[in-house]
Amino acid sequence: MTAPVTVVLVDDHLTVRAGTRALLEPEGFVVVGEASGEPEAIDAVSTSRPDLLVLDMVLESGPVLSAIPALLAAAPKMGILVHSMYEDAALVRGALAAGASGYLSKNTSVPELVLAARTVAIGGSYVQPPLGVEMAHAPVPQEALSPREEQVLALLADGHTNREVAARLTLSVRTVESLRAALRNRLGLVTRADLVAYARRTGLIHEAQGSHG
Repeated sequence: MTAPVTVVLVDDHLTVRAGTRALLEPEGFVVVGEASGEPEAIDAVSTSRPDLLVLDMVLESGPVLSAIPALLAAAPKMGILVHSMYEDAALVRGALAAGASGYLSKNTSVPELVLAARTVAIGGSYVQPPLGVEMAHAPVPQEALSPREEQVLALLADGHTNREVAARLTLSVRTVESLRAALRNRLGLVTRADLVAYARRTGLIHEAQGSHG
């Protein structure tokens, strides 16, 4: 690439950000921002509008899957490469469903990091091959939900808010939020459309449902 690729690094470990910067900058990347949590990350990408965001899976502010749509809204042309210590097919599926264009383990080689970063920066997609194979052979589990998770999923898919679900099931809103995060992280159910599709596929709701409010 002739022009430098601009990058924002988001990781809650300063030494990891410094190491990633040291690996990318000699390869023609220019780090234009850094952050350790979601609010700073949104500020950084909205200010610099980078070509690429290299994003850790879990930050000091919590898991990042729910933050990916907001990050993309702040810089719609930006590619997101999740760079994570977690090598799990469900997390890969969840990250891609949320809007990331790539997923790479931190346990990888420098050439592969550079390749993945360049690919995502120019609008392509990249999943580390072993993770891609695992994801392809790991169907979304349909038996992994507890009865409570099934209740929460069905109500969310039917259009109820977290607060409404909490009231119906006599739970705290925080508990519902935690259950929803578990569905998102384990099964890659990020949007309401994901919830509806899964609930219909598993018989938790039927075609006539999913139209609440």
